[in-house]
Formats: sequence, structure tokens, C-alpha cells
Amino acid sequence: MTATTPPDGSSAATPAPSSPEVVTEALLVLGRDPANPFTVAVEGGRIVATWVYQDARGMLGSSRSSYRLRITLLPETHEYKRSEINTERSVGTASGSYTFNSAKVVGPVKRTLAAHGWHRRRTALGKAIRGLFS
Repeated sequence: MTATTPPDGSSAATPAPSSPEVVTEALLVLGRDPANPFTVAVEGGRIVATWVYQDARGMLGSSRSSYRLRITLLPETHEYKRSEINTERSVGTASGSYTFNSAKVVGPVKRTLAAHGWHRRRTALGKAIRGLFS
């Protein structure tokens, strides 16, 4: 068992869902792991993973770019909603180089949620498309 896997150690394809408190704590632990390029906090009832992937300062200005993955847990159904925000602020002409790939945030978060028995909420459009093929 690790901090990001359920306490019962189940490895079944569909584990019994963990409580919102347990899955929130697992995501907070994930954000403290130095192997991940992001931090995790609870903001306004949402779990927010933030990655600052460029923070350049120079004589002529500054620039900051970040990615935020917001997770809203829906305890009634053990589903979650997710939204993503990229931000960039520049003052002057500071430049820097960086590599960004949202999968470095989404992947670990998604795996942790799945390990705890939570799944992404389907949108109305997604349900309609799946209905066409089932």
C-alpha cells in the first residue's frame, strides 16, 4: 500500500470507492511527492493541482506560465468533474525555455482517482455518443 492507493490494498479492476476524505488526502500526498512537477491544494471545495512550468525573470521583465487541473468530487456517485486552466503572465520581454505536457499532471491524478474507485463524470454529449455505439 502507498499513500496514493486505497487503504484496503484492493487491486481489483473496480475497487470499492474510497471516501472523499481519503481520496482528497491521497491527492494531497501525491502533490507532496518530489517526483511530480506539481503541488496539490484544496481551494473552495475543489482539489487543485498546479504546475508552474515557466517562471523566468530577466533585466527586461518577467514571465510566468502555469497549468491548473481542478477536480470536483461528486460523492453521491463517486464521480469527479475536471477542468483545466493554462495561464500566462508577462511583463516586458523576459524569456525562458520550458517543456510542458499536461499528462504529467493529469496522468498521476487520474491513476490515483481510479485506484480509489472514482471515475470521471460523463458529459451529456459523451453519454449520447456512447449510446450510439452500444
